[in-house]
Amino acid sequence: MEGASRRSPIFYGWWIVAVSLMVMIVHAGAGFYSFARLNTVLADALNTGLGVVTGAVSVYLLVLGVTAPLVGKLTDKYGPRRVILAGGLITGVGLMLLGLTSSVWQLYLLYAVVGIGLSGAGVVPVSAAVSRWFTRRRGLAMGIAIAGIALGAFLLVNFTHRITVNFGWQWAFFGLGLLSFILIIPGTWLVMKTRPQDMGLLPDGAKPVAEVLPNPEAAPPQPVESAAAAAEKSWTVATALKSLRYWLVLVAFFLVGIPIAGVLQNQFNIFTDMGMAPAVAAVALSLTGGIGGIGKVGFGFLADKITPKSAAILCFALQAVGLAVLVAMGLSILTQTQTVAMVWLFVIVFGFAMGGQIALQPLVTGQFFGLASFGAIFGGVALAGALGAALGPVLAGRIFDVTGSYQWPFAIFLAAYILSVVALLLTRRAKPKATS
Repeated sequence: MEGASRRSPIFYGWWIVAVSLMVMIVHAGAGFYSFARLNTVLADALNTGLGVVTGAVSVYLLVLGVTAPLVGKLTDKYGPRRVILAGGLITGVGLMLLGLTSSVWQLYLLYAVVGIGLSGAGVVPVSAAVSRWFTRRRGLAMGIAIAGIALGAFLLVNFTHRITVNFGWQWAFFGLGLLSFILIIPGTWLVMKTRPQDMGLLPDGAKPVAEVLPNPEAAPPQPVESAAAAAEKSWTVATALKSLRYWLVLVAFFLVGIPIAGVLQNQFNIFTDMGMAPAVAAVALSLTGGIGGIGKVGFGFLADKITPKSAAILCFALQAVGLAVLVAMGLSILTQTQTVAMVWLFVIVFGFAMGGQIALQPLVTGQFFGLASFGAIFGGVALAGALGAALGPVLAGRIFDVTGSYQWPFAIFLAAYILSVVALLLTRRAKPKATS
């Protein structure tokens, strides 16, 4: 296997990316987007309100965030393969059991179980795996892997709709659980490797020195470890927690999570309140998510060309521009034709920019804190982003209930974008203090 991998024209790291993409299809499609198709059906089946049912999504997001640091530590200790396999098993079982739900407390409990599973089969271990297999092309590889989120939104929502219409919501959950087993378990079991060195390979498919030199026996001694490499290894969770730059990164991704989730979860209502037909509003929402997939790959590629930090600043600023378009639409100063044009401008700009955020989270973490304790350190960043995402929809919904308008949430969201950019601008890469 190892010899074949060395001779293969395709670098084995791209197979890691392919498996990671499959994991992310389930992570987003089964865990988050498909629930949007099922929430009204569940409200009727459980004889409760839509607000009560959608609370399960908030539970899910909070569980993802709270468990992220632990998943990161487990990934560092046992490798992404074991963590993803365990997460896939828990996810599949949890989704199938959701088909037997008969009360709200069961819905919340089982959705928390699914959250635990998809935390394991999710962004943290996937990011750790891809980061170790790529250096020069890490951004592009990460963007492709994380683009599974957009693909999952498109494929599994449509799958859920068809099963629900033809067989009922119970079978939809069962089908999602079965797909989780199929898409996660075989590929992860057969393909996933922790690092290229385990197979005699180097990141990005670089050739070992012995294969490059004409006389391998005359190969020079290994160079002394560079200062940058030593700095990367010195980053632990303890040193990160004592560092101002780590807290600035946490603040940046917490703040940007608020408007992203706040806008996406209310986008359908925002457009229909502006007079848009529900069918068109639904198309606009789906296209926003789909274009986000292009943004994931695009910003990942851009991070390789500049730096992850610079790409993230551009990503956040472009999201603010997209939101400003939405604000202009809400001020009723445009003609009907101009409003329609602005809708699609918002979909393109905001969709593309918001898609890059989740791909840039691990890339920024790797840039500032290296890979030695990547899983545990990135777990904290993922927690911050999840908490912001959980806050955004609630904040926008509560303010709208009181004021009957989204203008105040828009203002808060714009302020959050500005502060997130400032936080990243203040972040500097430097060697952490040595620990005793």
